[in-house]
Amino acid sequence: MSETLSILIFSESRESAGMYQTLASEFQAQILVKEKNKNNLALLMERTYNLVINEIQNPVLNEIEFVDLLSDAAPGVPILLVSSFFYDTKDIVFGKKIAGFILKPLTFEKLQSEVNTILHKKIEEPVEEIIAKQEVPQVDSIVFQNKRLSVLFEISKSINCIKDFDEMLHHIVEVAANSLDAERATLFIVDKQTKELWSKSGIGIHQKEIRIPIETGIAGEVALNNAYQIIDDPYAHPKFNRKVDKVTGYKTRNILCVPMANINGEVIGVFQILNKKEGSFSVDDAQFLSAMAVSTGIAIENSLLREELKNQLEKIKISYDELYIAQNQIVKETKIVNSMELLNKLKTQLFQPQAYDSLIIGLKNVKSFQHVIDQINLFKENNLSTLENAEKEIKKSIRH
Repeated sequence: MSETLSILIFSESRESAGMYQTLASEFQAQILVKEKNKNNLALLMERTYNLVINEIQNPVLNEIEFVDLLSDAAPGVPILLVSSFFYDTKDIVFGKKIAGFILKPLTFEKLQSEVNTILHKKIEEPVEEIIAKQEVPQVDSIVFQNKRLSVLFEISKSINCIKDFDEMLHHIVEVAANSLDAERATLFIVDKQTKELWSKSGIGIHQKEIRIPIETGIAGEVALNNAYQIIDDPYAHPKFNRKVDKVTGYKTRNILCVPMANINGEVIGVFQILNKKEGSFSVDDAQFLSAMAVSTGIAIENSLLREELKNQLEKIKISYDELYIAQNQIVKETKIVNSMELLNKLKTQLFQPQAYDSLIIGLKNVKSFQHVIDQINLFKENNLSTLENAEKEIKKSIRH
């Protein structure tokens, strides 16, 4: 091992950047952080590195293939993977091409420990022995299918961990496009009530809801027939809407459209993938996307049921609140009616004839005009104060 460690890191994670800088300081190492693409693989040809760290962001086949390319470009250089995916299937998918694996969440303690372990192994074992232990790359169909099965397993796990419906849809289309190395992807959901396909999640589309009649378009045809379509010349297809390309300026070269069914076999959605970056879509691509549609279809239907239940509970809550308000209003109005009846009754009783009789008797014994005035005022004062007190009590009861 050279005096100064040299570490090449392929990562696009901002959260991990600080830990890699701390790693460089801790090991007195030179680190180079690069985006993950085939062009940057040339760095492995320009100089020798003591360690390569590769961070996997999505459970897609491209990520597995990138590890294969790393292993081929730098035989004997230990590769450390950092990821939330492929941990359970790492031995099947990567074999001895990797020297270590850190399951996210990444911490500096995990990173430091794993790097220490790998570097000590490298000191103890000559490079020639490590190269001899590397697996001979196998390209047969069994290995390829095992890798795809691992990807499907990881996709299913990642989808079922997401509870937010919109976030889940976005994750699905992103993974679908990356898995098939395509430029754009859209996921349409079947609306049985309106007989439409709707979508607000896709790569290359504005984040707003799109609705189209289920009888129109290639996606609608796939949904109605429950059969996938691979289209190499979209402009020659009678269902292709070229107006969209004209408005957006985007040129659709090829299309893969796959139905998504629930556990009962009913179509609940459609995957539409556009423009494979290299070549055309194959039957293998269609079969892979169809397999992905099985697990995603179940997850989406479960999420739709949760959303529907959530909406129903919200409606019940609103109805309960409205009922509570109406009930309080009825009670209040009943109190007012009863109180007004009581008030009227008090007024009637206070000013009945017998009340005046006492006034007349008093007036018969008057000795002066002033005495008459005093008797009348006394009557008004006694009766009106009783009435005012009654009104105050009634208003008080209404407020409560």
